[in-house]
Amino acid sequence: MKIVQDNKSLEKLCKLLNKYKIIFLDTEFKRDNTYWPILCTIQIKTQRKEFLIDMLSGEKMNFENFRRILTSKKILKVIHSARQDIEVLNYAFEISVVNVFDTQIAYNSIYGGQTIGYTSLVEKLFKIKLSKKHQVSDWTKRPLSSEQINYAINDVYYLPKIYVDLLQKIKKRNLVKRIKKLIEDHLDTKDVYNTKKSYKRIKIKNFSKNEKKLIKKFSEWRENYAQKDDLPRNWIVSDKNLIRASKNRLGELKKGKNKNDQRLEVFESYVKSLCLG
Repeated sequence: MKIVQDNKSLEKLCKLLNKYKIIFLDTEFKRDNTYWPILCTIQIKTQRKEFLIDMLSGEKMNFENFRRILTSKKILKVIHSARQDIEVLNYAFEISVVNVFDTQIAYNSIYGGQTIGYTSLVEKLFKIKLSKKHQVSDWTKRPLSSEQINYAINDVYYLPKIYVDLLQKIKKRNLVKRIKKLIEDHLDTKDVYNTKKSYKRIKIKNFSKNEKKLIKKFSEWRENYAQKDDLPRNWIVSDKNLIRASKNRLGELKKGKNKNDQRLEVFESYVKSLCLG
């Protein structure tokens, strides 16, 4: 396993990856107390080797050739549960990753049932139990521990076998086109930071026409604040309070206030001005 921390090793990696039609990929990132994700590592596996790109190594690296790999239609990127990885990569490199095979979507399309995680899939297919101990460790701290590095590499190590296993079943059931379309639709992240579309993240049921109109306005207001202040959207104002305000239950806004709702007072003023206006 090779750790990539400088331009020389990154260039060597890019030259190698350009020789392949398929690469296997995963990321580690942090966004538990920020709006914008912090990309910490990128793990890549070819059929024979594993690499870890340290995105916080301290050396300024030129990622132009790596961007071309991520946006290449000729190189298939196999990722498990790819949605967040794609979102983070797109943001970090200001690109749109294309030609992705999501093993989670593929598995669920074949077998149905609940969404399956990577460790569960590895155990199910190969009877190997992987540790989740370092899943929530702080990936921004340097140096990375050997345990973190092993955990990160394990997240791509079994992807080639998973891909081969699923592809055989997909072809046998004639599901290639259907699953490709499902993956493309699911990984469409073009509106992920669109403030006007942010309301789609909120689960709303039994809303009147006016309440839906208000939740759209409130959600857009929150998204703008979250992006500007670089805070998780639910730290600005919680979903519950957006829903309460849209249903004109303003007296309940301070109910159960905690570290979330950091802009609650500002939000209250905005709601009242909107209603009065």
